[in-house]
Amino acid sequence: MVQERRVLVIYTGGTFGMLKNEKGVLVPQKNIENRVIRKLTQLHDNEYWEKNLAKTDRQDYLVLPDGKDTDQKILYKILEYEELKDSSDFMTDDWINMARDIKKYYHDYDGFVVLHGTDTTAYGASILSFMLESVGKTVVLTGAQVPIFQPRSDGNNNILCAILIAATQYIPEVTVFFGAKLFRGTRVKKVSNTKIYAFDTPNFPPLLEAKTTIDVDPKMLIHPRGSVPNECILHDKLCTDVYILKVTPTITPDIIRRVFEGMKGVVLETYGNGNIPIKRKEIYREIERAVKNEVLVVNVTQCVNGMVHGKPLYETGLLLIECGVVPAFDMTSEAALAKLSYVLSKTELNYQQQIELMKTNIRGELQNPHLNA
Repeated sequence: MVQERRVLVIYTGGTFGMLKNEKGVLVPQKNIENRVIRKLTQLHDNEYWEKNLAKTDRQDYLVLPDGKDTDQKILYKILEYEELKDSSDFMTDDWINMARDIKKYYHDYDGFVVLHGTDTTAYGASILSFMLESVGKTVVLTGAQVPIFQPRSDGNNNILCAILIAATQYIPEVTVFFGAKLFRGTRVKKVSNTKIYAFDTPNFPPLLEAKTTIDVDPKMLIHPRGSVPNECILHDKLCTDVYILKVTPTITPDIIRRVFEGMKGVVLETYGNGNIPIKRKEIYREIERAVKNEVLVVNVTQCVNGMVHGKPLYETGLLLIECGVVPAFDMTSEAALAKLSYVLSKTELNYQQQIELMKTNIRGELQNPHLNA
């Protein structure tokens, strides 16, 4: 008997399932399973379904056609959300709902795929990574630059590879598949709004590249096989009093004061190695004041590659370290914001413990060279 693997595909919205409305702009469409996916031979083996699944308790599943990637039969079910959104509209509660659904259906499936809009995929992947404190199965976010309804859609291959990876590969963490590569969820950034290869992980290599085969290098895994229990531990609380502030030449103390007001945490996007204007002491004093009031401030570089060191190279970066701003090392802004939301929701930790957790690698999100030295 052929062994079966089952995958849950959570359809949340995004370009993947969009069509143009009467105003000529793209909006998410309902019922993509029957309208398009069941009709695509690349994504559904209808002959096998009619022979083996129709008129059974498994008739709600779709089934991938046989291929050389696995001798197992891969069945998948689409959970379509009642309200489909452009991912630009996603908020914290949306990601909490996704994480809760993974927890809810965890023992019914062998892996999970989230169809997610590309604009906030980097935020969503990072947030889900931190909320899922322990996950023993592969979770893959994917989507499309061109809608699945269009003949030149990249969505066909993205969802196909995502389902294959979720079903057959042991990667117990949240990941993103796009183009031809699988990325760690806490490392990914959207780097293009026009190219099919829309994502990259500037400070970390991909976990795998889909070539003629799909295989992950075990050395790339955070958790070797057998080291993680097959259970899902969910922390479904996030602090929303967080924000990202970008340092620019026109920044003023008033801007800093207004952004920091009412915030429990701020990601400060600084120049180069983590620098701010040193001659403008009033800017530094506003940041210092916030830290003294136990606002957790994290210093992230604006550069695509590189890091903010714990031992700064320049006097302008040293000022921030001396007043208690936390270096992000090589975290992305998206990962830093997600981690800040997660850490600040850990109300059992005091301020200093929250700082230490921000500087500690817990989901593959950073490399602290001083801890690893």
